Amino acid sequence: MSASRTTRSATRARAVDPGVARRRAELWRATGLGFSLVWVVVLALVVAFWVRVTFLPRPGDDLPGALEIVMAPVALLSAGLAAWVTACAWRLWRRRASGWDAVMVVGAFAIAVAVFIWAPGRFLDGAERAPRPILATMVALGVASIVTGRRAQRAFVRAAVGPEPSDDLFLGDDGPLH
Repeated sequence: MSASRTTRSATRARAVDPGVARRRAELWRATGLGFSLVWVVVLALVVAFWVRVTFLPRPGDDLPGALEIVMAPVALLSAGLAAWVTACAWRLWRRRASGWDAVMVVGAFAIAVAVFIWAPGRFLDGAERAPRPILATMVALGVASIVTGRRAQRAFVRAAVGPEPSDDLFLGDDGPLH
């Protein structure tokens, strides 16, 4: 066995103090609730933009009708994702590790959308280039959501009794609902 493998297995073998594991999980839970709030606001802004452009147009809004039609499924998807993120935030509030699923999926979705917006301006001659600050923000938020979600799930599993504990057994009985 190599020295690095021995060190890693020895590190895993060491038991983490349950109090430390609980504090880490609680810090990650707060981070997850923050990410959930950010994603719900972003998704709600997408829906609000579609509603404003479609039903309450301003004189400066010269969007083609086809764009309004294409934006309808995007707004519907955004509303559904916002509801799912809210449900997962509720799971995080109840200290369940499955609450991180939406944060990671929406983060990956944000990266995919950023690439989808970036690609036509990069590879097609007639297409306009997307604004870089918006793309960079979407990619950074997506990567931060995915990385945070993965690390947080590990922290939750370390502090949990099992991989998906019941609401009553996770992190003790001192939760907000007891």
